[in-house]
Amino acid sequence: MRIPRVLILPSLCTLANALCGFGAITLATKALLGNAETFPETVKWAGYLVILAMVFDALDGRLARFARATSDFGGQLDSVADVVSFGVAPAFLMNRVVVECLGGAVPEGLVGMLRFAWVCAAVYLGCTLIRLARFNVENVHEEEAHMSFKGLPSPAAAGALVSLIIVLADFMEENAHEGTVRVLLWTMPIIAALLGLLMVSSFRYSHLLNQFMRGRRPVSHLVTVVVGIALAAVLKEVVLPLGFGAYALSGPATGLYRRIRGRRPPKPQGKKVPGTFSPKGPEGATQKRYLVPFCPEPASEEAHGETPDDASDADPPPQGASGHHTQES
Repeated sequence: MRIPRVLILPSLCTLANALCGFGAITLATKALLGNAETFPETVKWAGYLVILAMVFDALDGRLARFARATSDFGGQLDSVADVVSFGVAPAFLMNRVVVECLGGAVPEGLVGMLRFAWVCAAVYLGCTLIRLARFNVENVHEEEAHMSFKGLPSPAAAGALVSLIIVLADFMEENAHEGTVRVLLWTMPIIAALLGLLMVSSFRYSHLLNQFMRGRRPVSHLVTVVVGIALAAVLKEVVLPLGFGAYALSGPATGLYRRIRGRRPPKPQGKKVPGTFSPKGPEGATQKRYLVPFCPEPASEEAHGETPDDASDADPPPQGASGHHTQES
């Protein structure tokens, strides 16, 4: 089968995505071979390259849909690049940082525990591959089909993991928060495994670009986006972990909310009003109830002035009737 013509600009963005992932792996290896003073800074820049790969990943699909020239070739190329940038690079970076930082601080009897980091990295990478393969099978080229994702997107999972690595590198560079550094080193493999499981889950995640930046928006919406980007650039060590963490937890939180809401008992039906249809009778049969108005006795002939003598023999009207319809209480 001959490959059709492809768009150059989206394809270049996809290749830049893969190159950023390769650069992150290269910097992580350089950090391991370098000295301890440059280790935190090099690891931090490796994490930033993964974040930059997310930018290119968002641009290539947007450019292809803008030109209305999406293709299966572009989708496959994008998935291969995502494997490198959001699968191999974060897993390798997390594994080596945890092993190198805890290698000298773990007692001899617990050195085997460091293999747990390798297992969690393997789980993360395997789930990334499954997530991307499932996306390729279920993918539809129409823009309306990309308003949400099934499972945590691999760029968001990589962003959540490398943002923690960036925070860890900052603390190590400042030689501060030693307790927090140790907690992050021990919990990061578990977080990586959980992120991998979220990628292959059935939780629904919103497509932020399509839902909040698509089409015409008020000026206040633009100001909010600009302020958010500025905060992420200035306070990246705080905004990035909180933002990616909140997005990763939004899927389970939304699914739990919908499940609890679906299990609520049905609202009690109000008092039945005559003249309406009740859905089910006492024995399950549909019944009809009609409003039968009160009919007064015929007016006596005295009212017409014909036989006044017979008026005394007429039955008295019911109480409360007074010649008009009574109102049901």
